[in-house]
Amino acid sequence: MSSFDPLLPDGEGHTPLGDDDVLGLKLSYITTRSDLNEAEQENILRALTTRRAPSVEALLNDPYLRDLHRSMFGDVWTWAGMYRRSETNIGVEPTQIAEAVRNLVLDARTWIDSGNEIEDAIGVRFHHRLVSIHPFANGNGRHGRVATDYLVRALGKNAFSWGAHLEVRVAELRARYLSALRRADEGELEDLLEFARS
Repeated sequence: MSSFDPLLPDGEGHTPLGDDDVLGLKLSYITTRSDLNEAEQENILRALTTRRAPSVEALLNDPYLRDLHRSMFGDVWTWAGMYRRSETNIGVEPTQIAEAVRNLVLDARTWIDSGNEIEDAIGVRFHHRLVSIHPFANGNGRHGRVATDYLVRALGKNAFSWGAHLEVRVAELRARYLSALRRADEGELEDLLEFARS
């Protein structure tokens, strides 16, 4: 894809869309990243207003997580809800995605059943693992935050605020989120937990 393509995400922390991914765009009027962001946000809002929050058992299920992505992005992308088939700058190899997601949901059930971890810790561990797998071509962070909010709510806690109470610009908020994810990559979840409840 050429460097001047307006659908290429700008800024740090975005995964570039490949040629095949862009071919899956359903809306012909989209010509800029701003158009794309607006269309995706409208799709997400529709999905969140029509879906019921699932039980823990329903959420911790590979097909449910794919269906959640489809409902959040299916009005915009033909490949919504399908695991990516190409390499990206982050995430596991495409051939390992399905197994990695299945292992994540099994691990999350174990964390819950053990009774040894608080709900917020389970939520941030789940979120970090899910976005680290990077199962979809686009929307992984947004999908991961929604899935995590459903999980912590199903565990009896309020949804995370994801930095909404911090009085900073969007670019700074995103930088803090990415920094917390990088710390989690190193095994330190405290920053992500603090950010999730900020």
